[in-house]
Amino acid sequence: MAILITILVVLVVIVAGFYGLFKYKNRLQKPDYFEYYKAQDTKPEGKVGVFATALIMPTNHNHAFFHNIIHKVFKAVVPWPFNILAMKDQGVALLDPAHCHAREEFTPTSLEDAFGNDRNLNGTPYIQLHKEGKVKWVPPSSRIYLDNGYFIYGGRPCGEPSICGKVANKSRLYYYGSGIKQRKLPHWEESFKIINAAFDRLREKYPKVEFQSETNMFFYEMKQKLHGLLDAGCETIIIIAPMAIYSHFEEFNSGFRHCFEYIEEWKEKHPGKKVKVIIGPQMGNFQPLRQAFLDMLKDRLDTIPEGKDVMVGVTVHGMPWDAFKWEGWLQLAPAYRDKLFEEVKELVGQYKFGRTNVIHCQDEFADPIWDKEEKFMSTNRAYWNAIKDNYDYAIGLPIEFFAENSDTLMHHAMKCFENFDQYDIEEAIDYPDWSVPYSRELVQGKTHVIYNGVPVGKYQKHVIESFYLACDSVLSQGKT
Repeated sequence: MAILITILVVLVVIVAGFYGLFKYKNRLQKPDYFEYYKAQDTKPEGKVGVFATALIMPTNHNHAFFHNIIHKVFKAVVPWPFNILAMKDQGVALLDPAHCHAREEFTPTSLEDAFGNDRNLNGTPYIQLHKEGKVKWVPPSSRIYLDNGYFIYGGRPCGEPSICGKVANKSRLYYYGSGIKQRKLPHWEESFKIINAAFDRLREKYPKVEFQSETNMFFYEMKQKLHGLLDAGCETIIIIAPMAIYSHFEEFNSGFRHCFEYIEEWKEKHPGKKVKVIIGPQMGNFQPLRQAFLDMLKDRLDTIPEGKDVMVGVTVHGMPWDAFKWEGWLQLAPAYRDKLFEEVKELVGQYKFGRTNVIHCQDEFADPIWDKEEKFMSTNRAYWNAIKDNYDYAIGLPIEFFAENSDTLMHHAMKCFENFDQYDIEEAIDYPDWSVPYSRELVQGKTHVIYNGVPVGKYQKHVIESFYLACDSVLSQGKT
């Protein structure tokens, strides 16, 4: 009996100890830059530098970009120790170029690694290694809705976490490959049009201010450009993102956190130098950003005949909000999302339609894995509800994107149009003119389901104006 009690006590101690370690390892990151953002002094002092950063995808496939994204995701949101297990190098990740969306095991006809090689370092084709039983199928993640599986060759290390190889390979083969006829994405070019156009206007108004920008997934380049601003004598650094709504995931625990780290590195090498860091406001705080989407929606509604039943889904990217109730996004969204939502309702009400309905929805994580109780409305469910209710039109208005990327064109589309008769994930997108919003229309039953696109071309001026105003709202406080 004494031995049994001792064993039970030991087990309780072990479980309690592991739970304590789990809580400690998964505590919220400090300092919390969202709290810093809310309490900061926003008056620039001395020479000023502005650094803009956000998750901006390259025009052409870049392996390092997707490698860094995976590290970011598993560091920021996947709890310890699961992130360590998931980031193991278990071997070379392989995909069959003709079946890179497969969710069930199949017999491949070709296999390639993330760099496009179809054979191992010794020249043996991966497909031959598969026939020899040395390549294994890895099923889709149980935590990612509609995820794809992949193959893995465990005969040698990958040189990075195998999951990085999987995602980079999917990017190479689909996002920048068979998924789009142009084999490139407009996100980089269109995003930097916004940043650079706003910066050009600001240089005219503030000729002594220094300006730099970089995607927050190219860490070395971020550091070099920030250090360049400091080497140029900047005593105040304004970090800002061309985003509608800031979040811990994208800004406070990613892009902005990296900026603070790089600035601290510079200060350590320059003892006695003081640097004031200000986080500029989100673009969504300024009306022109809402105007961009209102103008786009009006142009769409103008094409719809009177008397038709119209549903408009005001869509955001989405997160599993119940799992991240501390997310800064939840506090920062109303200033933009809710105001725009009311303005959309007002705009729709000006038309002589039949039934109308304007709803909130999200593209990601309102799914059977993360939202079993359907607390949040998915864009897919919003569309299907409109279809079942015999609406003539169901329009998706994606208000958190300003240039098309792999999410908007492909990854979200796969989920938003799930089970649509006319949606084919294998059909390549044709988007040659990036100055025209990319939209798509799928007819399901009597309902015309429309993805309305993002504000490029003639609508982009409003986005530029919003980013200009966000920067200027801080810079103007230091103007004498």
